[in-house]
Order: sequence, then C-alpha cells, then structure tokens
Amino acid sequence: MKKCVICDCILDESNKSSEHIIHNAIGGILEDDGIYCKTCNGKFGSKGDKKFVSIFAQIVDNIHMHRSRNTKGTSYTGIMSDLNGNTYTATFRDKKVVKMEDSNSKYKKYEEGKYFLLYFHFNLDNTAFKQGLSKIAFNYAVHKGISLRLLDGVFDYPNRTFKEKPIVIPFVPLSIFDYIMEFCPNNKIHHLVNIFNVKNVLYAYIDLFNTFQYYVILSTCYNSEDIDDGFTNIVEANNHLDDELLDSLTPCDYKDMGIIAYQYGIDISKEIDNLKRYHDYDNIDRNKQWEQLCKRIGKIAYEKIRKDSYIKHYSSIIQNHYHLISWCESLHYFSNNITLLSKFSQAFDYYTVYDDDCVDISKYKKYYVNGKAYPALITKILEQNPAFPKSYCSAKFNLL
Repeated sequence: MKKCVICDCILDESNKSSEHIIHNAIGGILEDDGIYCKTCNGKFGSKGDKKFVSIFAQIVDNIHMHRSRNTKGTSYTGIMSDLNGNTYTATFRDKKVVKMEDSNSKYKKYEEGKYFLLYFHFNLDNTAFKQGLSKIAFNYAVHKGISLRLLDGVFDYPNRTFKEKPIVIPFVPLSIFDYIMEFCPNNKIHHLVNIFNVKNVLYAYIDLFNTFQYYVILSTCYNSEDIDDGFTNIVEANNHLDDELLDSLTPCDYKDMGIIAYQYGIDISKEIDNLKRYHDYDNIDRNKQWEQLCKRIGKIAYEKIRKDSYIKHYSSIIQNHYHLISWCESLHYFSNNITLLSKFSQAFDYYTVYDDDCVDISKYKKYYVNGKAYPALITKILEQNPAFPKSYCSAKFNLL
C-alpha cells in the first residue's frame, strides 16, 4: 500500500498521479505512480517544474526528442544579426523566430535569409536549478524504496515539504581518466541518475544532456543497506517509425487483442472509455469503432516497446562509452610526459577491472584514486576556489 509523500493519503486508481523521475518536458521517460497524489502533484509540481524545465528550453527545442506526453514548447531568446552587423534580440519557440526587436526595443520583422543567429541566451535560475535537481534525486530515491525519513538532505519530513536550499555539488573531473571519459563524444544524448552511499552519506549523481553534472546530498545520516543503483534514458528519439512492428502489434481479432492487451498491460475497457470521451467513439459505426480500437491498442503496445528501448541501465551506458575510447592512443598521448603518464596509468588501473576490461562502477565518480569520496573532495576544492568548475562546465556546454 503506497501513500502520497506529501499528504499521506492512500494512493489508488482514483487519485494516484504518474510522476516522471526526470521531467517529461526535457525528455525524461521513467515514471512512477506511487509517489504523489493528483492534488499534491499539481500543487507542488507545476510551478517549480516549469521554472526548472524552462532553463533548458533552447536545448530541448534543438533536439529531436522522445516525449511520453505532448508538451508545448517554451519560448527562449537569443541574439540575431543582419548582414550589416546590427544586432537584434529574438524570441524563439519551436525552432522559429516569433518576435524580434532592435536595440531600442522596437519591433523588427524577421525575414529568413536576411538575419543569422549569433547565440542563444542560457538563463540559469540557480534556485530553480538546484531545486529541480533535488526533486529528481528525491523522486528516484523514493522510486527505489528509500524511506522518506532518510532523505533529510532534500526533504523536510515532519513538515512534508521540499527543502529550499538543498546541497548541490558540481561534478568536475579530478583524474585524467575522468577527463578522457568526459570529452570522448557519446553516441546519443542521455540523462542519467545514480544513487549511492559513502558510509552514512547518501548521494545522487545526476547528468542531464551529458552536460549538467551534479551531486545532490540526499542524506547525511543514511543508516540503511548500502546502495548503488542507477538508470539512464536516451533523450534523442528514434529516427523513424517501425511500420512492420506497429502492424504486428495491431490486433486483427478479439483473441489477438486479448493477448496483446495482457502482454503489455493494457486495460481495454479504459481505452474504450478514452475513445468515447475524446474521439466521438459512440457516434461511428461498429466497423469503424473496431478499427479505431485496434489502432489504439496497437499504438499503446508499440509505444511501450519504444519507451523500453530508450531506458538503459546505468552500468551499460558507462561500459559502452568506455569501449568507444581508444585507450592505447590515450596512453601514447602521455608517453612523452612521465608525470602525466604515471597519473594516467594510476587512474586507469584504479577505475577499471583488468580481467573484464571494463569500468569499475563501484568506484567511478564515487571515489577518487586516493579512496576519498569524489563529491566530498570536490567540495573541499570549491571551498578554496569557488570558480574551480567554471572552465570545465563551459567546455561541456560548448560540446553539447
């Protein structure tokens, strides 16, 4: 029996609300309907979520992205120039210029071919950003069954509210191994969440769009079983619809429909009610009703298969990326510098498993070569030099 984490009401079919662990509007796929009730999800989610996802509007608009729900594009701004070097502030939505103003804030008609983009503005609302990351961390921890009472880093359990100032630590590679892993291009843009504990400190490592990489402290008094669990979902959508697979999942008779509905957990009665409510189902003849229902069942089954293809295990993404890198070439790059070669070899030996030729997931981005917790070590460096992550974060953003 699951309860809403905010109001403590029992969740059932009438009031449960499906929550994306990572926001649907930025391409998150994994969902859980056992975290919030509909009322609390609307009350606590909508305002804060909108601020968070709007930060990534220009990125989302320029990626062919899979979403499990259709959402309207968020507007964002950038700077355009004409052929004479005059600049204009442009507002974009759905990859189109919807408004353009000159330096005096006067309207200027946009004409394709006469203006070109200089750059987009990236408006980082620091408070909304940290709160959005902490909610992702919280959602995933609850999804994995961690007690609310242990999540004191992000959640005020007695008052059932999210903390306004969660502790968020930027990831910065500290070893040569990490640098090589980060700057070798990935095959696909992805999101990633991994929760792990170092003794009594529980962390969530979050990586959005292969670029925005942060640790969130979930708890400083974690006293449960050791955990190291993560998931990844591919953000970029498949390029084409698999018509052959869709056809095979579209029922041709009642027996077929029953098998497909059972296999993919589809409630036929519920889907008929949806067709009646939104698609004028009652006012068409029986043959068309049957055709419409079959298409509906086939599409839902197809979407479930397609969705599963985007979700990957954390370890598999890391290992696949590791095997893309030519480590012999990397070794050769450091061959003329004995100090760097020694540091590279030390880090490589520490973070990989020789016999299996793979990354040691239990250490990677969790512990530094000296065995200290990675986020704790970064925190100490930040205390002495707050600007330490700036150049790395800029490089990752430019790479995106």
